[in-house]
Amino acid sequence: AVVSTQSTGGFPATEFEVISGSLSATFDQIPAGTNVSHAVVLRPLISGAHNFIPAMVTYKNSNGDELITFSSFLDNNPILSISEYNRKYSPHLVDWLIFVGLCTPVLLIPFLTWHSSHSKYESLANKAKKS
Repeated sequence: AVVSTQSTGGFPATEFEVISGSLSATFDQIPAGTNVSHAVVLRPLISGAHNFIPAMVTYKNSNGDELITFSSFLDNNPILSISEYNRKYSPHLVDWLIFVGLCTPVLLIPFLTWHSSHSKYESLANKAKKS
């Protein structure tokens, strides 16, 4: 069976750049019980929500009839710009350092105050025990 796939209009050249592969493929024969793969690597040129159109698969059955089917449908998919991606998924190390820097005095000052008074009264208690 001759099988051909074609993605028409799903990846416009104004919005995507083909890095490797082709948007169409033809397989002369696919034996029963086997699989074939076809991959295309694209680079988005603009960010935003994209509605991807399914690929059209045309094949001939054993009777020679030409049949058409479609690949699975991908709903609206967001494509983030580099700055949006970094803002959303970066580890925010500077933010955490600022947070730790601001929390340290709030926790350290009461602890040092307690420790100072605790040490003072412990030393007084030890002197009272010895005498």
